[in-house]
Amino acid sequence: MGNRILVINSEIQKAVSEIINYELKNPNINGIISVLRVNTTTDLDYCKIYVSIFNATNAEDVFNQIKHSAGFIRKELTNRVKLRKVPYLEFILDDSINYSERINDVIDKIQEERKATENEDENQ
Repeated sequence: MGNRILVINSEIQKAVSEIINYELKNPNINGIISVLRVNTTTDLDYCKIYVSIFNATNAEDVFNQIKHSAGFIRKELTNRVKLRKVPYLEFILDDSINYSERINDVIDKIQEERKATENEDENQ
């Protein structure tokens, strides 16, 4: 990936994050929304935007509202990022952070069970 695309991805990521968090006036979009990464094609036709949603009443509904607002977000993006053409936006819900939290919970539970077993063995 060229340096030019990395800079474009970074600018789009920053701008989309600001637009979602400060410009969307949709009461159905709540919680903490993070734009984790952006992948733009070299011809600037398409842009995949990976978002993560925390503390929302229903993350899937919030994500659908964000996808529904893609046209508005793209229009706002034209005002914030100077590109010869603004790519079509595809939003992808990234739940890898939730997945890693579940893995950490399982690991913590296993460690607690091991400690309990070790304590029982020591007491016998």
